[in-house]
Amino acid sequence: MCAASAYTHASFSRGRTGTVLNRIYIVVGLFAIVVLAGAFLAPRFIQWGDYRDRMEVLATSVLGAEVSIRGDISFSLLPSPRLAFSDVIVGDAEAPAATVGAVEAEFVLMDFLRDIYNVTALTLESPVVHLTVDENGLFGSGVDLSGAGNGVALEHARISNGSIRLEDLRSAETFVAQRIDGDLRLSSFVGPFQFQGRADYDDTRYEVRFNSGAADDQGNARVSSFVREALGAFSVTLEGVLAASAAPRFEGSLAYRQAPPEAERADEIRGDLVLESAVTVSTDRVVLSGYTLQPDENRAGMRLTGAASVQLGLRRSFDAVVSGGVFSLPPRDATEVASELPYEFVRMLTELPAPPIPPMPGRLGVDLAEVGLRGFALRELRVDAISDGTDWTIEQAVGRLPGETEMRFSGVVSNDSGVVGLQGDVSIVAARLEALSQVWKRPSEDSPLFNTPGSLEGRLMLAGDAFGLSHGRLNVDGKSHELELRIGFGAEPRLDTVLKLASLDDRETAALLALFPDAVNDANFTISFPDGSFSITAEQADVMGLMATDLVAEAQWSPEAVRFSRLSASDWGGLMLSAALRVSGSLGEPYVTGSGQVGVTAGDAPGLMALYEMAGVPFGWQEGLAGTWPADLQFLIAEAEQGVEGAGQVLTLSGDLAAAAIDLRAEMSDGLSGLSTGELRLVASLEAENGEATLARLGLADIPLFAGDDVLVASLFFEGSGPDGFDGRMALSQGGQTVSYFGALRVAQNGEISGDGTLDVLLDDASGLASLVGARGASLPEVEASAALSFEGVRRLTLDNIAGASGDAGFGGYLEMQRLGQLPNYSGQINTDSLELGGLAAALFGRDALIGNRAAIWPEGPLAANAAPRPARGEIAVSTGSLTHGGLGFLGETSFNFVWSPESVSISRLVGAIGGGTLRLSIEQCCAGSLSARTVSGQVTLDGAALDSIVPEAIGWGLSGDLFAGLQFEGTGESLGETVRSLTGEGNFAFSDFVAQGLAPSVFPAIAGLENVLDMEADTLETLIGIALSQGDFTADDARGAFTIAGGTVRVANLIIEGAGGRLAGSLNLVLDTLGLDGNYVLTPRDYVDPDGLVEPDTARIIAQVTGTLLAPVVRVDLSEMVAAIQVRANELEVERLETLRLEDEARQRAAAQERNRLIEEQRRRAAEEAARQAAEEEAQRLEEEQLLQEQGSEEIVPEAGEEEPINGPLNLGFQPGVNQPIGDGVNQPIQLIPGQ
Repeated sequence: MCAASAYTHASFSRGRTGTVLNRIYIVVGLFAIVVLAGAFLAPRFIQWGDYRDRMEVLATSVLGAEVSIRGDISFSLLPSPRLAFSDVIVGDAEAPAATVGAVEAEFVLMDFLRDIYNVTALTLESPVVHLTVDENGLFGSGVDLSGAGNGVALEHARISNGSIRLEDLRSAETFVAQRIDGDLRLSSFVGPFQFQGRADYDDTRYEVRFNSGAADDQGNARVSSFVREALGAFSVTLEGVLAASAAPRFEGSLAYRQAPPEAERADEIRGDLVLESAVTVSTDRVVLSGYTLQPDENRAGMRLTGAASVQLGLRRSFDAVVSGGVFSLPPRDATEVASELPYEFVRMLTELPAPPIPPMPGRLGVDLAEVGLRGFALRELRVDAISDGTDWTIEQAVGRLPGETEMRFSGVVSNDSGVVGLQGDVSIVAARLEALSQVWKRPSEDSPLFNTPGSLEGRLMLAGDAFGLSHGRLNVDGKSHELELRIGFGAEPRLDTVLKLASLDDRETAALLALFPDAVNDANFTISFPDGSFSITAEQADVMGLMATDLVAEAQWSPEAVRFSRLSASDWGGLMLSAALRVSGSLGEPYVTGSGQVGVTAGDAPGLMALYEMAGVPFGWQEGLAGTWPADLQFLIAEAEQGVEGAGQVLTLSGDLAAAAIDLRAEMSDGLSGLSTGELRLVASLEAENGEATLARLGLADIPLFAGDDVLVASLFFEGSGPDGFDGRMALSQGGQTVSYFGALRVAQNGEISGDGTLDVLLDDASGLASLVGARGASLPEVEASAALSFEGVRRLTLDNIAGASGDAGFGGYLEMQRLGQLPNYSGQINTDSLELGGLAAALFGRDALIGNRAAIWPEGPLAANAAPRPARGEIAVSTGSLTHGGLGFLGETSFNFVWSPESVSISRLVGAIGGGTLRLSIEQCCAGSLSARTVSGQVTLDGAALDSIVPEAIGWGLSGDLFAGLQFEGTGESLGETVRSLTGEGNFAFSDFVAQGLAPSVFPAIAGLENVLDMEADTLETLIGIALSQGDFTADDARGAFTIAGGTVRVANLIIEGAGGRLAGSLNLVLDTLGLDGNYVLTPRDYVDPDGLVEPDTARIIAQVTGTLLAPVVRVDLSEMVAAIQVRANELEVERLETLRLEDEARQRAAAQERNRLIEEQRRRAAEEAARQAAEEEAQRLEEEQLLQEQGSEEIVPEAGEEEPINGPLNLGFQPGVNQPIGDGVNQPIQLIPGQ
């Protein structure tokens, strides 16, 4: 009709031309309209159901399977042939090959009339296609399109709500794609055709595109397909050749593309995961050969390769391998602050995806050169795994980590509803742990793990949000340890560890600690594990640089606190500890509560030093506490108000300290951490049965502060604060004795304690006070005194207004101490009424040095007053009214300086009045060290001291005079006795108005006046001399001498005293050890000449022998020599007279003999002269004759007549009778003094 209208409109527009033709056209148009109307209306009046069989037969012939149309059939011819029917079943009704809910098809009219069914539009409602794979792996669809030829074509087919069901009879499984909607174009049943639409499979919607070319004679057709998840998560593209048959086969290429997670920031954008591979698919197997996998399309360098084969059918399985160079996890956001995030390992645990579990058993092999894990790499990774369709079983996973480390794992990996699970055995063996540890902690330059081997074995577990290691055995440098580990990384992140350590030395402990993260200083640790627990036990380990034995540390931590349920060690650097503690707050201001027991073995225990350092105890306090150890203490630190943190703390301490029972309570308003600034109330007491031992622990070992053995009690009470100072009192008492201080104390920032107050002392024996200032050994009687005390730590101390009494003597003065360098220096002035010499000696030599046998002169006690260096030096000026000894005055008014140093102690510049003169003395004992190194040296001078006042009475009775003397001495020994025995020195002395009683020089004139000495008996003569000797004294205006000391013996040698009428000369030895005397003195006349010669200076010797001791001398006058000399001298005088007469006669005889000898000699001389004259004349005559003979030739010379012959015989002088004959008596013959004899 539209065509007719157009035609009519065109005819009229031509202006009515061609009327005949127009009419013809009208007729034809009307005919066409009638025909078309018939074509539209006629099919509506036809019963098409009558053609059902024809259509079923036709469809059966096309599909090769019986087709049943159970529903209504309708057909229209125009405007194009359109056929519609419903409820179509293809194949057996019980097991149809396909069913269609409704079908509507349009055909090309002319082709349809020629029996060519070119379907231009087809709509299939709810088609269901049943496909099968039989037990032999042959594909079946229940239809046979081989007979369809090219008679059927679809230009456009619309499929709505279709399904494809593939039943695998081998495995009794059915695979269903449903809700298929799309468009299909089909040129013929042998192709080409294409489909584009959507479908659901396994509850997931997919976009599907499929294209196929025409099949060739062998049934091969080139196809391509594209499947994409509806939301774009992934897609699969296949291209290749499909061989359609009972055993269909596809060969081509596969491209799988998976989109990355949606990025929240630009730097999180990742490329697609892309898998490309050649693929072969049949009903028996799917083979991916030579595939390439790119985890991130934008990172071209990360490419994996491999192959896979999937066995289909009853025993489905797969076998795949993956290999590649470098596979790396995507990097983290560059703007992240690593210190504010958990450890990367913990983050990886939270992000660890569940592994895909193929629904079939199979085997997977992975071989990767390197896997980058953000910060470190796992190299040479090799994984061999099998799957049973529900879990992965890792037969072997081997990889290499830094530090020449090999890691192995075998176990089971599961996928529990999208959550990864893992359980298996792990082994990690490293050659260099320092390199491996850098995987989880920062490297250090001096790592104790350098070149240290190690290993870890155990069983890993990953379930839900927990990762653990059980039955772990950690080996570090040959030492094996047990390790249990659990990491929570989900909603409740935490770390729980159990570590049982072997015996470790310091190096091994440091190496082990270097493996673990720094839980205190590493912020990542706190973020990763805000809660957790640990249990550590060790036979021996290094803790903070000290060895701990039987170490146990069990604790739980949370963001609020660390709770040690048990912290103990039988020995940690000399300390024993067993405690339960809670620590909160911060490292700078920790808040600690708890209780426990602490044992300290020694004051220099390294563990104690470590605690001092941690607590910031000043060094001066450490020195003060050094002697109080060992100790066994129980402590309790609690809140001042139960359960109220920050309301203050109370520390109670009890137990044994300094060999005494201690009880202490400290109330701290700001807690233990605020001790230096908060209010403090301190109450303490110390009670000791053995006071001496406790005082020794308090540093007073050599200071006998109290006398007696009563219970020692110390008490202390102070309150205040560090900034404002403290007020209170402290006292030390024993029996009725006490030393107390009352006043103020201040504590400086450096720990120095200073104060001002009053010191009161009441002591039965004040020797300890002298020792306090370094004068150990000084003996003082009881004392009661008080003084104003001011001190500043150990730098300065002042005692002013000292007032007290010691025995019957009062004293006063002041003392001051200042520390110069490392040692305190004492100075001051002490004035006392009297001073005991014994106490002064004890101060100089030590009390023990004065202990000795009463039978010995000198004590043999050890010189141990300074066995160790004194801790001070000082010089105290002392003045006293008298220096006494044994209750008797020894010196009058005396002053001296008592000086001591670490090495020596001395009495310097002592000046005292004695015997009307002055004594000056300086004596020193030195030096510190072993006992054998004691040296005593000094100088003594006496000026005008009366001799009888300084020597023993026995000596003073026989001698008198004023003594002037000087002496230097030195001795070495372990005791005073030994020192005296080794004493050396020298000196000199002088006497004025010297008198020695009983040695009168007038004895010599008396002896000279004796008559008839030869007729006296020796005894009579000795008596007469003794009487004359005692009639007077030996006197001299002065006497001077010198002496030496060697080997403990004083030697006065060659002493000569020129007295009035006499001379006293001799030597004296004094053995100091015994005070023994040994000497001889000779009295000889001086300025006296005996006219008779009986008394001569050389023979007139009266000997005085000195023996005994200095305390009891024995003087014996020996006159025997003098008597013998007198008798001999008297005989000599008589002999001399007689000898004189004999000598005169001998002189006459010698004169006569000499004259005779002179005459004989004269005769001999004359004869010799005559002989010589004659010889000379004969020689002259001979020479003259020889000359004449020479002149006359050979003329013979004949002697002249009358010449005398030479004298050849001896000369006989002869002697006249009577010459040289004896005259009188013979020489040396006795002289007849008495006629008739």
